[in-house]
Amino acid sequence: MLYSLTTKYAVIALIELATRDESTPVLVRDIALARDIPPAFFAKLVPPLVRAGILTSTRGKNGGISFTRSPQEVSIADVVRTIEGDNYFRECVFELLPCDGRPDCPLHDVWDPIRDDITRFLEQTTIQSVADKLTAAKEEC
Repeated sequence: MLYSLTTKYAVIALIELATRDESTPVLVRDIALARDIPPAFFAKLVPPLVRAGILTSTRGKNGGISFTRSPQEVSIADVVRTIEGDNYFRECVFELLPCDGRPDCPLHDVWDPIRDDITRFLEQTTIQSVADKLTAAKEEC
């Protein structure tokens, strides 16, 4: 499970958004620039995140993006699935073609437990929990 730059940008941007005041929408450009993400690139990630029910987007003078639900309810896995697709957590790093997890696969016992641990970690780790750690680290500096 290696993450594309697109997925990394989405996760990083959402963590940045979670550190902001939740009561006010934030401009896409402001989030992108705060984390050195090309604004046009991040702008292309907003529609899939809106369709997935992670973000809401408002146009106009007081527009911007905000979370549809609490960032405490959005897991890193939710973001990865949105960007990479539902099959991402079923892929095998040892094969080019999708693997259906057949027990007769010689690599099944090697990869499946690791993949399951990573998936569980990403399911249990929320955007807010990472944002809180980032905020605490910044305050210590």
